[in-house]
Amino acid sequence: MIDRRFALAGLAAAAGAATFGKTSTAVAATNNAAVAATNNAAAASSITAMDRPVPGLGPRMNMAQAYKVMDQLNIDALVVGVGLNFYHATGFWPLTQRMGHAPMAFAIVTRNDSQPVATVMSAFNYYYQLADVHSSDDFEVYLFTAPTGEMDDNGNPIAAPVQGFRDLQQAELDRIEIRRTSLADAAAKEIAAQAGAKYAMSKALKDFGLEKGTLAVDHPNVKALLSEAAPQATLVDADTALRRIRPVKSDLEITLMRQASAANTEAALAAVRAVRAGATYQDLRSVFYAEAARRGNRGVFMVIDRVSSELYDAPFQDGQAFLIDAVSEQHGYHGDYGRTVFLGEPTRAMAKATTAMGQAWDIVRESLRPGITFRDIMQTGKEALKKIDADYTISFTPHSVGLYHTDHVGNAGATAFRENPVLEKGMILSVDCPLLEAGVGGSAHLEDLTLITEDGSEPIHDIGNQTIIV
Repeated sequence: MIDRRFALAGLAAAAGAATFGKTSTAVAATNNAAVAATNNAAAASSITAMDRPVPGLGPRMNMAQAYKVMDQLNIDALVVGVGLNFYHATGFWPLTQRMGHAPMAFAIVTRNDSQPVATVMSAFNYYYQLADVHSSDDFEVYLFTAPTGEMDDNGNPIAAPVQGFRDLQQAELDRIEIRRTSLADAAAKEIAAQAGAKYAMSKALKDFGLEKGTLAVDHPNVKALLSEAAPQATLVDADTALRRIRPVKSDLEITLMRQASAANTEAALAAVRAVRAGATYQDLRSVFYAEAARRGNRGVFMVIDRVSSELYDAPFQDGQAFLIDAVSEQHGYHGDYGRTVFLGEPTRAMAKATTAMGQAWDIVRESLRPGITFRDIMQTGKEALKKIDADYTISFTPHSVGLYHTDHVGNAGATAFRENPVLEKGMILSVDCPLLEAGVGGSAHLEDLTLITEDGSEPIHDIGNQTIIV
């Protein structure tokens, strides 16, 4: 018989207090045991945040894929401002974007493989957000300041000097103040700062020969700026190009995906192995988020027993069979892991269903290779179920995972699911295998992340057991 308690391994103290307040008296009575379990889990964890090196600046995206896609779509350059796209191009995610502001910095990725990635931003934003970590080898920066009100010999406005924080001269400048000022001034001199965003963008486009080019943009702010800075350019929506670039990962992206996925998998396993009857769905989700944070990830969502809403809550029960679909991210890249959890020995019906699911997924996984399509994958899944004489509805739905949980979709939304992408080397794929049946005695799911290689595929995390018995 399973104890009515919940070993809150990895849960932060504040979250733990809230959890105990909502669960049973028996859970509260095991507070000391939970603290001990937390310490033991921390000692036993093979991955911690300290094990995860922080990558430097520079493009994350697969540049060869970007050039290929731009050639296919006859695009001369991507000009992007949305935070995630800016990060993909440069390795830097502007803090203002994370705060919810509209784009105020812009990245340029040209079709010419001899040209570097460039950015356009205000000198103050560079001084305040980027100067601490940027070097000219990472990407070029075109800075702008306010106009002085005077004009140069060519009739262009003269840019004011870079302005950082005002020096009150009540103490010696510290190392951050000195370094930021020096680096911002140097960047403004390396490529002469311009008097306003329009002129900085115009200079960048002229330097790259793009004044009359076809430019793919991702936000109304970018479109408005380019309409002024390059009135002869042709502006198109960048969504299709970005959706085709993201799924094929660079070597750096594959490394980041491996790290994020391993941490996500460990966090999910640590959370579900602690669950007992009497604890709740919200308890489990909170522990997963805490375990993800311990390993350097940020929790994104956890679907539990077919329930995705974080507002819903209910206690787990002895003998329950339920699915988890756990997603967390690190440096923008997502892990995605699904399993069936049994609180006690599985019933015959659920054991039969999950065994069939695993056998079919193994067949599908062995089929993954460059050249097959998403529809091929789904068809292979259906045929696998027939082959093993398993009369279940399981979707075998493929999706690309990376900067988004579903990073081949973008603004196309449901439309993208009606497309039929072809697998390429460097893609990282999830094939969702949920049991789409009722009256089986619970819910079930199976999901791993798989890298498409030169002539096949390989998992990017430890796939372990296909079901978890607690």
